[in-house]
Amino acid sequence: MGLILNRTDLERDHYPSRSLKISLSALEFSVTNLDPKKLVENAIKLKNSKLLLTGIDNNVTTLNLDDYDSIYVVGAGKAAAKMLEAVSKILKNRLSGGAITVPRNNIKEYDNLTKTRHVKITEAGHPFPDEDGVKGTIKIMKLLGKATESDLIFCLLSGGGSALLPLPNKGVSLQDKQKITNALLSVGATINEVNVIRKHLSQVKGGRLVRYVKRGGTVLTLILSDVIGDQIDIIASGPTVPDRSTFQDAADILKKYDLWQRPFTSVKRLIKKGIDGEIEDTPKEGDPIFEKVHNILIGNNSMLCSYAAKYLSRHVNKVTNLGSSFGGEAREFGSFLADLSKDVIRSRESTAFVMGGETTVKLNRFRNNGMGGRNQEAVLSASLKWKSPPAVDITILCMGTDGVDGNSNAAGAILTPTTISRIKEGAINVKEYMDRHDSYSALKILKSLIVTGRTGTNVNDISIICKMM
Repeated sequence: MGLILNRTDLERDHYPSRSLKISLSALEFSVTNLDPKKLVENAIKLKNSKLLLTGIDNNVTTLNLDDYDSIYVVGAGKAAAKMLEAVSKILKNRLSGGAITVPRNNIKEYDNLTKTRHVKITEAGHPFPDEDGVKGTIKIMKLLGKATESDLIFCLLSGGGSALLPLPNKGVSLQDKQKITNALLSVGATINEVNVIRKHLSQVKGGRLVRYVKRGGTVLTLILSDVIGDQIDIIASGPTVPDRSTFQDAADILKKYDLWQRPFTSVKRLIKKGIDGEIEDTPKEGDPIFEKVHNILIGNNSMLCSYAAKYLSRHVNKVTNLGSSFGGEAREFGSFLADLSKDVIRSRESTAFVMGGETTVKLNRFRNNGMGGRNQEAVLSASLKWKSPPAVDITILCMGTDGVDGNSNAAGAILTPTTISRIKEGAINVKEYMDRHDSYSALKILKSLIVTGRTGTNVNDISIICKMM
């Protein structure tokens, strides 16, 4: 079975549509080529004892494994399990042990992990941190404390790593972190902003994890980006990366979203202590603790979009890759997609656009919200402005590469002339569903949801507009 579990249903319910088939195939092709196992295998080459690590910038880090007494692996994120599988396959019996944390209900998809030597695998909550995440983080810290300055540590990080590495600073409880994270997500804060707060409430984020590594120890961090712009200090809240943000930045973000005066007393107290210099800030560039830390980016959304464009170019006359910097509110992005589709419809040849990034949904603060996520909300928003003649073979598609869009079990959604026909037939009132952020329920009625299950990766979202002649 392919990546899209309900592909047969989608093609049947939107028949005939060549543009849909090609768009879904482009999606499967791109996500499959960015499988974390493939990315790690492409990045790491081992010749006898010589280890070569190549990032997407083509810079090569070279190490001799004979120089180290033991090799350990730690990590957290949606792709950590698949990354571990690849690393353990490459290193074989050289791996001395490790500890990683993955999203709950994710681990059963990777049976091979049970064969990984001496690696403790913890399942924990995501996107909201829980006690299991704390336990997993403590396991990682204990392992780092066990390693000596003569050891090598692999650190595997990907999207979701921030929520899966929760260890609050003294004076802040896990519940406090859960509440502030929930509040920030509900008001539409960006992942960058959320992670600035997380860093300054944590004992391990924002480069602080390296403080638990004995001086002289070598750390190799393999990073899969889920952040627009690939800022490695933001991905998983940068536990092995010098931090550019400060306690003052954290305070400014909370004030921006009117959360500074709300009842987050312990959070506010800790941040004020940091601003006043009573608590040490996160380690910055030039700190000697990073002397033997190598942070290597091995995959990102730009690669994903390139693969999608490559596949589309085999079937479509004109393909344009608009890049991976799309953010903002999901409903505004949906309007943009609808406007862009007008140009596609007017084209006299088969045409496709590919774009990536990650939008946000600003939930209703004082009323109940429905089910869905940013990709579904973007598609439903596009349907409000879409003016496509029924005879045009065109598809708009939006999907999160982790397979989980918001609080639903769908990964994203599609918009075709068939979807619009169902809306016009009176199946739903789109605006009412949009007002209560219930895109999942609407798109389920319209038979336009994409379902993949957890994919074991996370490189942001992808959107495709495709028209066939």
